[in-house]
Amino acid sequence: MTAGTTIGRPPSATTTVVEQLAATMAALGTTDLFTLMGAGNLRLVHHLATGHGVAVHHLRHENGAVGAADGWARVTGRVGWCTVTQGPGFTNTLTALLTADRAHSPVVLITSDSSGLSARQAPFAGGVQGLDPELLLDPLGLPVVRARAETAAADLVTAHRRAVEESRVVVFVVPVGIDLLPAGDPPAVAAPVRRPVPEPDAAALAAAVAAIASSRRPVVVAGRGAVESGAGPALRRLAALTGAHLTTTVRALGLFEGDPADLGILGGFSTPEAAAVVAEADCLVAVGTSLNFFHTRRSQFVTGRTVVHVDADAAAFTAFDEPTVAVRGDARAVAERLGAELAGRVGERARAVAPVPGGFADVSAPGRMDPRAVSVELDRLLPRPRRVYVDNGHFGGFPIMHMTHDRPGSLVWLPEFGAVGSALAASAAGALAEPDGQAVLFIGDCGFYLTMGDLELAVRERLPLVVVCMNDGAAGSELAHMKDWSVPPEQAVFGYADLAAAARGMGAQAALVQEVAGLAPALRDWDPAAGPMFLDCHISRDVRSPLYDHV
Repeated sequence: MTAGTTIGRPPSATTTVVEQLAATMAALGTTDLFTLMGAGNLRLVHHLATGHGVAVHHLRHENGAVGAADGWARVTGRVGWCTVTQGPGFTNTLTALLTADRAHSPVVLITSDSSGLSARQAPFAGGVQGLDPELLLDPLGLPVVRARAETAAADLVTAHRRAVEESRVVVFVVPVGIDLLPAGDPPAVAAPVRRPVPEPDAAALAAAVAAIASSRRPVVVAGRGAVESGAGPALRRLAALTGAHLTTTVRALGLFEGDPADLGILGGFSTPEAAAVVAEADCLVAVGTSLNFFHTRRSQFVTGRTVVHVDADAAAFTAFDEPTVAVRGDARAVAERLGAELAGRVGERARAVAPVPGGFADVSAPGRMDPRAVSVELDRLLPRPRRVYVDNGHFGGFPIMHMTHDRPGSLVWLPEFGAVGSALAASAAGALAEPDGQAVLFIGDCGFYLTMGDLELAVRERLPLVVVCMNDGAAGSELAHMKDWSVPPEQAVFGYADLAAAARGMGAQAALVQEVAGLAPALRDWDPAAGPMFLDCHISRDVRSPLYDHV
């Protein structure tokens, strides 16, 4: 802040910094903004809404504002914009920031910084709320772009470019007071592009071809990178050529839908039948995935076999288990090259056929539903196209494993920081982004208690969101751990509350459902035009998620 500038009184200038920032955001293509306003950002919100027609979506917690921007970015592929005020407004965002960054979501958070103000000059903003954001962001490895009065708009363009090119979160810090100073020259705004992917190394490609050709029981694993590059058809052809089974990570689920060789998800959510096939494989061809310890069941699926790892990011090869052959390159381009090379190397092989998954014994009891049965019934009832969002918690494996997710992206799981309560705001933003689709959220009772204020956005904006609260009246994950560790479980059991009544009190349509047969009439009574439907599903605590055998 320059000497002599009075907070709250703009200097005489044609354009102020905050006006130019708003204009720059509009020029960068901003259509929607997620926020919880405070003194540090309310002028920016005002100028965006009134001067540029940006749709402003007000959350009731700063973590929800960032979570909504993350959800928007995951669904649209565009930058998610969010803004919060300084101090505690900023610190409230950290969990969602880490979740979004680890998911490689392009998000720009704009936050004010009052740490440069003296307590005498600004007793509240400086004396109470003063906190340098970099003190927390730097140790977390989150990139920061700090605005300067004379170059603020150009600095914002830099933040946006980094978010797009690096596919990650960038925090744009605006020192309190510069927003009302005269703006510098407007910057040139050009569309940023993702970093180019290098051509694959010929020797690495040859080694991959040799490894796959010599295998007898290969399995192809596709991840997010395979989806983004459009590698699905090439990987299907590769599997048909080599007799490989196909499997995906959660982020790529649906890529091989309908293929007879499709095993479904690799890792903690694998069916026993699929896991048995992977366990017998002699070669894993991992394309566009980190192949982390959840995927490999703590290295069980890669130990003692050949691993060909294809990824655009060289860091993927050293993040977890070291592959036998590493091929850096675009997933689709490498898959096509592998198929072309192998066509003349492998003899005729029988097409792989995935085993039929087994069923389950329904353990529903009066007032307590089997969560698998709930998922199966909702899979039947909920319309398509739809996008299913899954929060964190013990319940999460059931909608992931027992519902149909027939295209990549039709399932949005937010496990990146393992934070309960990550998905409600994200699902609301997804419903905003896709008004013609059906957004469905699965969340536990603990996650809903943590973030129920985010439901108010869906109510206020009348979003046709279905919220399925898998209410076990307990801390489900901790209950599983306590049973495993022979700790008495009573501290993890709280009892079933009527959360439908709470949702109804916030203005949502809601139903308490205690038997599977009650799901259909509850959904029949829902009016999507009037806003969200909240299903308080009381589920049994007696069904263990298979994921917890691998965490």
